[in-house]
Amino acid sequence: MQLEWLEDFIELARTRSLSRAAENRCVTHPAFGRRIRALEDWVGAPLIERKQPLSLTPAGLLFLDAATQSMELLLAARAQFQNIGLNRDEPLRIATGRTLASEFFPDWYQSLHEQFGAFAVSLVTGGAQEAIVKLSAGEVDLQLIFSSPLTRILIDSERFDSRVLAQEVLLPVSAPDGQGLPMFSIHPDSDASSIPWLGFSPTLSLRGVLAQHLARLPQRLALRMIYQADSYEAILEMARRGNGLAWLPRMVVQEALASGQLVIAGGPEMHIGFDISLHRLRSNRSDRVMRIWDGLG
Repeated sequence: MQLEWLEDFIELARTRSLSRAAENRCVTHPAFGRRIRALEDWVGAPLIERKQPLSLTPAGLLFLDAATQSMELLLAARAQFQNIGLNRDEPLRIATGRTLASEFFPDWYQSLHEQFGAFAVSLVTGGAQEAIVKLSAGEVDLQLIFSSPLTRILIDSERFDSRVLAQEVLLPVSAPDGQGLPMFSIHPDSDASSIPWLGFSPTLSLRGVLAQHLARLPQRLALRMIYQADSYEAILEMARRGNGLAWLPRMVVQEALASGQLVIAGGPEMHIGFDISLHRLRSNRSDRVMRIWDGLG
């Protein structure tokens, strides 16, 4: 049985005309008739009533359903395999955080696209510790994270190569009061009463960056944690609603600052710098990884 016989029969069932179906299939009328008879021989039963108007036999009606489903499955499978053929290269697997995935990765990928041409990427998001585990296990090729005291401890320089891609800063922010000043403001010599603080959950890598900075201040700040979350975006929304003071990455708050929904709530001494870094296992020297890694040097 040939695949074109099924296509012939489906077209004949649609047009209910041997001559029109033959024309649509770009074969002569006699050749088309022979192919339909060959299909009937293969099936072992007549499929059409050869009289006017042309109709399908009971066996033809049953076979039409089977033929249609078979063609749909075969065409879908072919399309899938053709798509795989167009993307023979495995995607570059990158683990990162949710904020970096939405705020940093798109522009960074665009710059890579312009430098190296198009390439496939598979991006997975999660916490920094989870990303390090995936990288160590070889489940991803690269790790894109906020650098912190914890990540610097966990990323062994003998096993991993690292590159700093960009510098970022944690900014102290607050919703404004009626005069455009921060509802909650703080500075090192503040003697204010306890200030409501929107903090980071332990799973966020920047918690260590902030804690390290606060511990180095000559005077302990009057902060009272009233809320913590494992999402910078969730903390942003709480700050916008005037629930407390928060330190957040500039990339997260820049739009809210520009629109006046948030204002800076502390001086430059409260602005905390940190790095956005990329890491790979030294043992992973695949072409797709090294092409990107070496090109960034």
